[in-house]
Amino acid sequence: MKIYNIVLFNVFFLFFCLSDTKAQNFENSPFGFHPAHVNKPGYPDNGFIDAQNIGVKWQRGPAYVFWFLVQPDTNQSIYDFTMYDNIFNSIPEGINTLSNIGPQGHIDEGYCLPNSHLPADSLKYVNFVKATVERYDGDTIDDMPELTNPIKYWQVGNEPPGGKSDFSRLQKMTYLAIKEACPDCQVLIGGVGGFPDNYISDFLSLYLPIIQDLNGEAIDIFDFHWYGTATGDYRLCGVVSDTIKTKLEENEFNDIPVWITEMGSYSGDPDDTMFGPLPYQTEQQQAYDYLKRFVYPLSIGIEKIFPAFGIMEGFMYDDGYFDYTGLIYDGWGSYDLDLGVKKLGYYTYKLMTEKLEGSDWGNIQTVINGTDNVYAYKLTKVGGDSAVYVVWWDFFNDPSYTEGDNKLVYLPVGSVDSVLVTESVPDAENGSLLDENNYPDFFTKEIKQTSGDSIELILGENPFFVEEYFLLNSTVDETSFSKKTLLAQNFPNPFNSVTNINFTLSNAGKVKLTIYNSIGIQIAVLLDDKLSSGSYTVEFNADKLTTGVYIYRLSTEGMNHYKKCILIK
Repeated sequence: MKIYNIVLFNVFFLFFCLSDTKAQNFENSPFGFHPAHVNKPGYPDNGFIDAQNIGVKWQRGPAYVFWFLVQPDTNQSIYDFTMYDNIFNSIPEGINTLSNIGPQGHIDEGYCLPNSHLPADSLKYVNFVKATVERYDGDTIDDMPELTNPIKYWQVGNEPPGGKSDFSRLQKMTYLAIKEACPDCQVLIGGVGGFPDNYISDFLSLYLPIIQDLNGEAIDIFDFHWYGTATGDYRLCGVVSDTIKTKLEENEFNDIPVWITEMGSYSGDPDDTMFGPLPYQTEQQQAYDYLKRFVYPLSIGIEKIFPAFGIMEGFMYDDGYFDYTGLIYDGWGSYDLDLGVKKLGYYTYKLMTEKLEGSDWGNIQTVINGTDNVYAYKLTKVGGDSAVYVVWWDFFNDPSYTEGDNKLVYLPVGSVDSVLVTESVPDAENGSLLDENNYPDFFTKEIKQTSGDSIELILGENPFFVEEYFLLNSTVDETSFSKKTLLAQNFPNPFNSVTNINFTLSNAGKVKLTIYNSIGIQIAVLLDDKLSSGSYTVEFNADKLTTGVYIYRLSTEGMNHYKKCILIK
């Protein structure tokens, strides 16, 4: 008998084990926030509770590591890391951190040369950088006591040049110091700032000279920031990205990863002086705009995206743009619905991570690219062929659109029997009308049968998730027998964490064994291989799953065989 001991890949169980992060660091995940923690007096869930709940796996930290704070007296070789130790020690395992580092911020603390980014004493600054990175890199050498979540990503400054000179020299100096302390750490350059208007011209005049001066050196990952409104600004990200990547390649930065560590969409009506007059936007607009601001950039090769500033509203407290980009109300300002009330976008973000985490981010397929203002993307899970489609209609670009109109679309989904269509924004005017204990039942869902390898979708203002589904009451066959294949009942059944699935093949051929949850959504592929005739046993390790009924399907030679199994913890 041939034994296939195939342990389920952890990422497929994200839906069931959001609180169990010790076994994985999700470094490939694109889902982040800047920052991911909440610190608001009177709010009961301060810390990373909400970040973990909605599936955030990255953060760009709230407190930049500045030389002037760590070494108040540069005449003494004494570093005070107390504040940063407390900050970094509070980050739970499973949330990766990108931390900014530099001599000082925009306020002149006397640690830089006049009108320059360069430190007043380069040697002392370099020593500070090496000591800082060494303390938090997790290599057991001079590490912070009880360090459990090392920092391997560092960013030099933020949004240069800011009217000062010599940033490229600061980048090189800091880069070399980081690499000396931690050769496997990755270094980002301070992100390119700006709003959609004049973004490219500002980049070419202000930022390109830095790239030209660096000429292929001292940057491992490039970063730009992307804000705007919910009426299509997300797509301009593609033009900006193409321009930046072209200029990077022209200056010897070939195939360098690109992140967006500040991204924003808002609800409400900011009284903004930085970006000019801005339109009122609903919670619904913010929610679907955030989804597009993830899926579209990921489809064009952006690797990570961090909404800013914070999961909870409130940043500058000037009633401006950045006070409205959070997903939880902070009890302050116009249009606020009370401290702790979650917006619709909070639940859309959570649904997005549950549907998409574990995808093969480097192979997102564009299925429909703007035809009649419709966009559709296919994301496939790593290690299997389970696909999720994200589909939307940019109705605001349709000149004939009037409120309530719909768009008929035929989405090609291949040879699946039926799909589950889930609307991405909760069916409510705002999040205060929802009982979060009912999540995810407040998302509108529909099961649709395929016809000719496609489904008919009626699109409204909200994007849809579309994924494979099958009807349990009519397709689960308790005998599952044919002349060529016999699928046995798993043993033991019910089981506690591990069970064996046995099957027999009379003829050689392609065989696939798939696990589904109780509502028919595929969560893992245990086996996908060409096998010779004979008897086989596959171990199903469900240690990370919760109690319930699961379905296993054996597919061979165009036939599907199903059985139920029961997990009891």
